Amino acid sequence: MALKKINLSDVTVLIRTRRRELGLTQKQLGEKLGIDQRTVSSLEKNPGSISVNRLFAVLDALQVSMYSSTDPRDESSLARLTVDQLFRNAKIV
Repeated sequence: MALKKINLSDVTVLIRTRRRELGLTQKQLGEKLGIDQRTVSSLEKNPGSISVNRLFAVLDALQVSMYSSTDPRDESSLARLTVDQLFRNAKIV
């Protein structure tokens, strides 16, 4: 499976876009995570303050897989991915 390297600034788009793909409101996602809608909104606007535990919980709720690799061959495969694949196969850095 090909990996896509994304930056923390891309997490905002990732969370919002994937939530919408799944047809979830911010309130519904919040209920899945045990947080309120306002917190989900805040995560979508500024994920820079998100804890690693919360990030993993959000991505799990959004059915987004994360992979980590130190293999340089993974880097060479990144250019072949589309934006759509970015949201399904994310590598958070």
